[in-house]
Amino acid sequence: MDKNFSKQFTKCPCCGSESRFLEEMAKELKERGLAREEWSFHYDIRQGAVVDRAKEASMPIGSEVPGFGITTEICVNCGCVYAIDITRIDKKKTVVPSPQMPPNRAARRRLEKEGGGFFNNPATS
Repeated sequence: MDKNFSKQFTKCPCCGSESRFLEEMAKELKERGLAREEWSFHYDIRQGAVVDRAKEASMPIGSEVPGFGITTEICVNCGCVYAIDITRIDKKKTVVPSPQMPPNRAARRRLEKEGGGFFNNPATS
């Protein structure tokens, strides 16, 4: 398969209709000025990398693996859920920063006594 593979489907594979449920609602919002012209909304958008999880840990940072993007919609005419866009992309392994843990109860109390922290922040009160 071509590394730059991308294919769009303009019609429902079951009935041939070009009307899509969520795309129609997005058009309505655009017409009313409640959404940007370049904005789009679809039933589902999935993306990821094709990788063997058992081998992932041993892969060096910067390794490239094939990835994908898939967008789906619902046919207004027959209700069929189908892909409107499938794309193959390359994904590089990167370092994912670990999420910062919220302070525990003792640390929160210490922050409260010192006059700082989340609980004494006027922006969050």
